Amino acid sequence: LQIAREIQQSIIPRVFPAWPGRSDFEIFASMLPANEVGGDFYDFFLLDDDHLAVAIGDVSGKGVPAALFMAVTRTLLRSAAMARLSAAGCLKQVNRLLCLENEQGMFVTLFYGILDTRSGEFAYANAGHNPPWVLRCSHALESLPATGDLVLGGLEDASYQEHRVQLAPGDGILLYTDGVTESFDTANRVYSDERLAKLLRTTRDPSPATLVAEVVESVQKHGEG
Repeated sequence: LQIAREIQQSIIPRVFPAWPGRSDFEIFASMLPANEVGGDFYDFFLLDDDHLAVAIGDVSGKGVPAALFMAVTRTLLRSAAMARLSAAGCLKQVNRLLCLENEQGMFVTLFYGILDTRSGEFAYANAGHNPPWVLRCSHALESLPATGDLVLGGLEDASYQEHRVQLAPGDGILLYTDGVTESFDTANRVYSDERLAKLLRTTRDPSPATLVAEVVESVQKHGEG
């Protein structure tokens, strides 16, 4: 389990800023497994000078099987993305390949988006994952509409919808897994989507690193250790 955890931690991006000298966007992320090895993962990478790809996912189950399924999913996603498939096309391709040899019946929720750093247009597809939040520079908070599409690894011929949202300078998007909203305290009270939304509405510093730190601190405080 320790070896699997080290491998898992080594294949997700850990350096911020990832591309020194770029001022057209900021990005930050954190992953804190509740157990030694979990199935959550995130990824981000440049498709070219003007397009940033971002992804977040949550594999069913825990332990080594989840870590392996996560690594395979990430590899398949990067391969499809680098072939310059659309966001929806990437999910369709990854789902098809995962279904071909999935004897264990595992599945993964996955959100994948492509940001045009020139125009601010964000194209995305969502395979059953938590809808991200859009934080507007005006302090308005919006939840990206859920697409209703199936998780990956469940049905080979599943199709996925693509949606687009326009971002303005100063806007941000928070991607997260249910490790945040479904965290429980010692009295078995759930953290909830409502608590996360309240935190996002009251944050004073919307910079990515600060925002992620505030979310992590809030969840840990709620869980009382």
